[in-house]
Amino acid sequence: MWIAYIVGFAAACGAAMIFTPLVIRLAHALKLYDPRSPRKMHTTPTPRVGGIAVFASMMTVTVATIFLDARWDNVFAELKLRLAVLLGASAFIFLVGVYDDVRGLRAIFKLLAQIVAALAVCAFGIRIDAVMGVDWMAGWIGWPITVFWIIAITNAVNLIDGLDGLAAGICAAACAVIAAFSLYNGNHAMGLFMLILLGSLAGFLVFNFNPAKIFMGDGGSMFLGFFLATASLVCATKVTTLLGLAMPALALGLPLFDMFLSVVRRVLGRRSVFSADREHIHHRLVDMGLKHHHAVILMYVVTLVVTLAAMLMMFFRGGGELIVFLVAFLVLISVFRVAGVLRFRRLYSQVQQNIARSREVRRERQAFESARQRFQSAWTFEQWWRAVRRMARRMRFAQVRITYRLGEPAETHTITYTNAAVASLPHEWMRVSIPLAASDEPGLQSVQIDAPIREPLETLGRRLTLFGRLLDEHTLANLPRPAAPREPAERT
Repeated sequence: MWIAYIVGFAAACGAAMIFTPLVIRLAHALKLYDPRSPRKMHTTPTPRVGGIAVFASMMTVTVATIFLDARWDNVFAELKLRLAVLLGASAFIFLVGVYDDVRGLRAIFKLLAQIVAALAVCAFGIRIDAVMGVDWMAGWIGWPITVFWIIAITNAVNLIDGLDGLAAGICAAACAVIAAFSLYNGNHAMGLFMLILLGSLAGFLVFNFNPAKIFMGDGGSMFLGFFLATASLVCATKVTTLLGLAMPALALGLPLFDMFLSVVRRVLGRRSVFSADREHIHHRLVDMGLKHHHAVILMYVVTLVVTLAAMLMMFFRGGGELIVFLVAFLVLISVFRVAGVLRFRRLYSQVQQNIARSREVRRERQAFESARQRFQSAWTFEQWWRAVRRMARRMRFAQVRITYRLGEPAETHTITYTNAAVASLPHEWMRVSIPLAASDEPGLQSVQIDAPIREPLETLGRRLTLFGRLLDEHTLANLPRPAAPREPAERT
């Protein structure tokens, strides 16, 4: 059987070294280059469809292995259905990624494709059905957790694919871990399967390491992430402990933790989780002054350390594997901390700011709803003006000056509200003048608002928007009994 493992690995490696140059020539002929952007590191046109070579080499050797399986030990016999589902769903994700590389695809559609493929995998029994020997996940709750696991690893590998050879090298380490764990537990089929993928990555890395002649692209990174996530589940169903998931999670610890911090960073920054930035760990290492290949090698070393820790977990029992996992996890945290990706004070400050902003928005919304009720009950100009003053006071404006035309014949009037408590503060002021109608039309003509610049412009803009919305919804023309006020101005 060991001969099959060696032949499978060597054949896949050789196939990748044959397919990759062919894909490079095809990409140059079709001009399938990775576009330049501020986030990208390359300076020359580089093909971005290298995933085709990885997929083709792995599938070629896998199909040949399955065809020759009867002459060996029928190692794939027990996985016929799951193997077909695994290959079919992975091929679907691969095609979606290649389409994105060639034509471009919105992130939401890629996510939907991943969800569909993950649900298909779950439907055929590749799920997290038992953890720690308890079948509490055997029901419906195992489905969303399994889908989350698959999508998380798929996108983690996709996000870490930012430097030459980085994603391929980390995925190769994950293949080695899953292969070792499979063979350790007697799952020879998955062990051989993962060694074939490892050989494909090894051959591809010859052309993908810095300076890269070809990039993996979304087709390769999404395929690898999805395949590794699903393969780890197939291996995990052979055991009843968390070890089957903890080991690949450690081997992919760098991309997983980087993705987690990316989501947290974007959520706290009130940006879309699909938005791009240059705050990933590989970007930070290069910005710190490391050369391109030095940053990749450093992350290889970190991955090697946590991968060895993952393999050590197979030989510990009685809580020892948990200690090894925690130590490896602390190593990952330390790396992200040194690289400047994980900043506890910054995260805490952002959380505090978001909480304060949420409270302020809630107060403003309550003031808006209260003012709306007052405007709706206003029958005269005096009542309408009283509602305006109250809203201006709740929004902490220093002064509001309104010009309007009312009466028969229509005459132009100006009325001013000054909030003495705010106007007396020693702050700089921002004045906003908004024309509302032509000078000869009845009703509101213009609004002038003075506000102290002591809060973020976003906050002032939000309050001005709410105030303007009230004036738009409740104009003087809607008053049943409009009449000009007796006093031209008022101070409080």
